[in-house]
Amino acid sequence: MDPDNKTLTKDIFKIGIPSFFETLFTTFSNIIDSKMVSVMGITAISAVSVTNPPRLFILSIFFALNTVITSLVAKCVGEEDRDAANRYFDSVLKIVIVLSILLSVLSVALSRPMMLAFSHQMDTLDASVTYFRIIMGGMIFNTVFMTINAAMRGCGHTNYTFISNVIFCGVNILFNYLLIEGHMGFPALGIAGAAIATVAGTVAALIFMIFIAFRKDIFVNLPYCFSKKYKISREGTKQIQVMAKSTIADGMVTRVSILIIGAIVARIGSYQMAVYSVGMHLMNINQALGSGLQTSGVALIGRCHGAKDKVLLNRYKSQIVKIGFIAAVLLGASIIFGGRWFYGFFSDDPQFFSMGATSCIFIGAITISQTMKFAYTGCLQGVGAMKEVMTASIISFAGVNLGVLAFTVFILKMGIWGAWTGSLASQTVQAFMLWRYTKKLEAFDISAEAQ
Repeated sequence: MDPDNKTLTKDIFKIGIPSFFETLFTTFSNIIDSKMVSVMGITAISAVSVTNPPRLFILSIFFALNTVITSLVAKCVGEEDRDAANRYFDSVLKIVIVLSILLSVLSVALSRPMMLAFSHQMDTLDASVTYFRIIMGGMIFNTVFMTINAAMRGCGHTNYTFISNVIFCGVNILFNYLLIEGHMGFPALGIAGAAIATVAGTVAALIFMIFIAFRKDIFVNLPYCFSKKYKISREGTKQIQVMAKSTIADGMVTRVSILIIGAIVARIGSYQMAVYSVGMHLMNINQALGSGLQTSGVALIGRCHGAKDKVLLNRYKSQIVKIGFIAAVLLGASIIFGGRWFYGFFSDDPQFFSMGATSCIFIGAITISQTMKFAYTGCLQGVGAMKEVMTASIISFAGVNLGVLAFTVFILKMGIWGAWTGSLASQTVQAFMLWRYTKKLEAFDISAEAQ
């Protein structure tokens, strides 16, 4: 007997809600980071924010590999092929460890030139370099943590990934309190303290996830991998390579675009950059909703893909999209009419609050497109349609966002409003393209391997 819509919704919420809160807790931790750093002034917020584009660019290859492992593990769950799932996990984990060591060393060594290239804010340069060096020096803890989490999401164990992020947030906030201003006998390290706190949080979360990964009752687990003594080979990683090509290309082009976008936005000045950075925190809260929908799509549709159940696959797709649209409209309206008070949490400067209120109109509109983008992306990644996701990302970021941003900031001199206009245009185009691709899911031959 086929499940009814109520059952489908329950399945979506079972996986999506922990993923939603996982992202939400991480976002709140970042917000509290900024709030604690803001005691050193608005320029301190800007110093931390300018490290994000180059950091995310370096991490893009790991995001791509994690997307692939989540999709492949979900497919293997549907096929009930435990050996294949663990082989994929083992291969990706080994690749991640090697790449993390290499890129971490390079990032620390080249931190000052990278900050000079992308910040253009000499008043925040030294602080940005300090923060970047510490964060990237501890990158391996973060990347291994993300990879284990990605495999667990593919298995549908988002409850564990949620708990791991609660641990991350708790440890991060604790060490922020101890190290930024100096409390309970700890030194006041300022921005360096905030970076150390972040690394400490990832170490604690990684320890928890390693403990979970040693549980033999989990579909993907480390003891199983150790017992099989898998070796990395070109043939053994063929499926990973096939799917990763588009995902890595997507990530690299998107991140290069974001780097350029970050460099352009940095030119609007430290004050407007701080307003923009706080707005991005609000955008990240929206991403929590999208992340939950995307994770549900990858896990549930991936299972249907593996089980070759085309009817159930499309029913899950329709329900995920429906839930996403309702939630996106409600959240977008809430931000437009109430998001301005979020800015008051960071500063009591009337101009800062006024610019924040106007920014919320843009952010509320962006929320709707952004949430739907995540919902469609999850559905497509669940069937391994990485090429379609890549195409939409490249066109929206490298084409639309960069083009609109350059025109509005350099030609029209719109400052922060040009930055928000570029984001709105980009997210809208991307959501539309992904919707068109998702409409074609009914025609996908799910008995064939993803290309």
